[in-house]
Amino acid sequence: MNPALLALTLGAMLLGMVMLGFTITRTVGLVKSSVIVRLPVLAEQSVDFERAGTFTLNLEYPRLSTALLHAEFSLRDAGDREVPSWPIVFRTVVSGFSVVRFPVRGYAIAHPGRYRLIASGIATASDSTRCALLFTRPYTATLVLLILGIVFGGICCIGGLVFSALQFAGKL
Repeated sequence: MNPALLALTLGAMLLGMVMLGFTITRTVGLVKSSVIVRLPVLAEQSVDFERAGTFTLNLEYPRLSTALLHAEFSLRDAGDREVPSWPIVFRTVVSGFSVVRFPVRGYAIAHPGRYRLIASGIATASDSTRCALLFTRPYTATLVLLILGIVFGGICCIGGLVFSALQFAGKL
């Protein structure tokens, strides 16, 4: 048994465990802290943005709900001009046991203030009381980096464990 190799494999396992703990905790915190405002599902309502920037409109609804299936959204400023927006192509869907959060549009808010969100195509026959509209800061790039960190941490942890076990078994 080589003590230097054993220290290296145990160190890799420890590094992996620390990295997994940090990245998983940070991932959950990122998703929770990204929410700027949560709104009920209404045909028209006001939204206050405290700062300019890029924001993402997300639909939050119970699994298998069809209330927001064909909904379309428009955001207008105080001068009734439509805010520049784009559809979200690479969607970061966040889901739990009963609720799904699904990004639909990105908006470029030029200046802080009050805006008007207009929703059309909401299924009136469906119950939308458990649904919500959320504006979030974009977090996809950070989430991808955190997921890569989780994968790397898992590789270090499992690799360190396997190579340490092989060391103890005398196979290395």
